[in-house]
Amino acid sequence: MYVSWRVALVSTLCLTLALSGCNSGGSSSGGAAGGAGGSAATPGEPPAVVGTMPEGAVFPTTETVEQGEYQPLSRPLFIYVNKASLKKPAVVSYVQYYLSEEGQALVPEVGYVSVSADQISSTRQAFEQALASAGVAAPSGEVEGEVRINGSSTVAPISSAVSEEFHNVQPRVRAGVGTAGTSGGFKDFVRGEIDICDASRPIKASEVEACKAAKIDYIELTIAIDGLTVVVNQDNDWVAGMTVEQLKKVWEPNSQVTKWSDVDPSWPAEPIKLFGPDTESGTFEYFTEVVVGEAKSSRTDYQPNTNDNILVNGVAGEKYALGYFGYAYYVENQDRLKALAVAP
Repeated sequence: MYVSWRVALVSTLCLTLALSGCNSGGSSSGGAAGGAGGSAATPGEPPAVVGTMPEGAVFPTTETVEQGEYQPLSRPLFIYVNKASLKKPAVVSYVQYYLSEEGQALVPEVGYVSVSADQISSTRQAFEQALASAGVAAPSGEVEGEVRINGSSTVAPISSAVSEEFHNVQPRVRAGVGTAGTSGGFKDFVRGEIDICDASRPIKASEVEACKAAKIDYIELTIAIDGLTVVVNQDNDWVAGMTVEQLKKVWEPNSQVTKWSDVDPSWPAEPIKLFGPDTESGTFEYFTEVVVGEAKSSRTDYQPNTNDNILVNGVAGEKYALGYFGYAYYVENQDRLKALAVAP
């Protein structure tokens, strides 16, 4: 079982807490008042229902994401590989490991959902065809070099896990993972500064054109499925789920929602404190597109950050908080957070 990423995450959370000065308060542990039933004891299981639950709402779990029941926030995750980088044996070997059974076994280990057998077979075939088109033979034996990776903080836990395990197989390869966000990663990709862009959304038409202009040819590889998760503090005992319309009311531009009671009069008349990804994030673009109705259309008076660990701490430290990020970050912190069911 892969554990190093989880240990690193805990260390990062502690460091982030110290640097940011966040107050985790009494809600930072699963035993906090009001937290009973807030989160699942086992990853993939739905939490107990505590608070208002709209009809048709579905909790994010491994099963609901895999079966397509958790809508509209289930989404594929990708890596984009610069075809020019296929000339580098280290890059080819790294991607092969990523798509191998060993590499794909890390996807559920870090909290995401594996793609279907048909999908991963198709992804592997696409990569093999790209190698053949480039006239590149798969490397054998030990290789060395650097694999430059940047992009989505949502995909980063998978890529980081792959990099660490791959290092045990190919110790002379360096494969560090950056987290500039999907949009930030594509900017580096277009400039030819990285070999692989981690992406929590498909490449946009404008980015396709930018790649063409820069003569960057690439291959898109689907590597996992995410159930983008809406979370609240463990002490939240008034809401178990929300409709997409309620979420839109909260997050749309010029939203008039300042208190929980503005969404539902039966909820507390307390200020709602919002945490979410910054505008470079593919998660931000995906969430705003499917919830608000237009990508990057969002209220601006929330606390954004490219670091999902800071968002975790923000929600965990504020009783009246609401936030969203990738499912893996919830799974790793389900003793500190409460996932909401979503009704499409």
